[in-house]
Amino acid sequence: MSDLSNNVAILSYLKDKIHKWKNISIILMVISFILVVRMIFGDDLSHKIETGSYIANIKIDGTIFEDDFRSKALNKIAEDNSAKAVILTIDSPGGGIVGSEMLYLELKDIAQKKPLVVLMGSAAASGAYMASIASEHIIAHNGTLTGSIGVLMQSAELVDLASKLGVKFKTYKSAPLKASPSPFEKSSDNVNKVVQESIEDSANFFFDLVKERRGEKLKKDFYAKIFDGRVFTGRQALAAGLVDEIGSKQQALEYLKNKHKIDSSVINLRDIDVKQQSGSDIIEKIFGKISILDKGKMLSGTEIMAIANF
Repeated sequence: MSDLSNNVAILSYLKDKIHKWKNISIILMVISFILVVRMIFGDDLSHKIETGSYIANIKIDGTIFEDDFRSKALNKIAEDNSAKAVILTIDSPGGGIVGSEMLYLELKDIAQKKPLVVLMGSAAASGAYMASIASEHIIAHNGTLTGSIGVLMQSAELVDLASKLGVKFKTYKSAPLKASPSPFEKSSDNVNKVVQESIEDSANFFFDLVKERRGEKLKKDFYAKIFDGRVFTGRQALAAGLVDEIGSKQQALEYLKNKHKIDSSVINLRDIDVKQQSGSDIIEKIFGKISILDKGKMLSGTEIMAIANF
């Protein structure tokens, strides 16, 4: 009986030890998970627990299209009374006609409720310039590429190529201008005229918006150049009146302090993410935190060319 009692006591002791280490392992796993989440999403989590007034620091980059996530994020900033001002860094070659107009209107809504300063990156051209003029104050770098005020539409025509391959396209439609221009049929003077009228109407909307928003800041001597679709450097844009200042984020903070009495030494600058993260973005963020390798980011096809855009 004594041996049996000893065995039972030993088994009971080992069982307690196993449970103890099992509990310790679970606790360690939970702590590790929390640390990893904080390491990867620390900034995002801090946004949810931070209180008090702040200056929203947001960035918009890449080709501009409609984006529900971005729209909701910008609308939230506009309605947040704790956000006393917004610094927007924009780095984009432009984008779709509707997407650019939507972004302009969302930024204009912010500007009507609190100071909005735009800081241009490497590029803020075409639709990105349209978005920028929602701001009361635009800052560019010397080498920023901006302007490109106008509308572009491109359409391929494959009829001759198909003919060489022995392929013929047959198109049946209710009217001559339906679905034109099309890569599967020859263009015509009438099609070209109608398309050009649409382009000019959209361009005139853009032109009028620039004149309205920039007003007397535009230099009359530059009018012809401003509206001929050319790209300006930051220095040229300043001379033409398309931007207000050459500088960096420091100049944006000084402007808010001097013009609106919003001091970044008193009110924190808070990064706000207005870009929805995909699964690949999250994976890249994880490996970006734990890897010693610096991975380059490839440009997507839509970032290289938009078929019809500002």
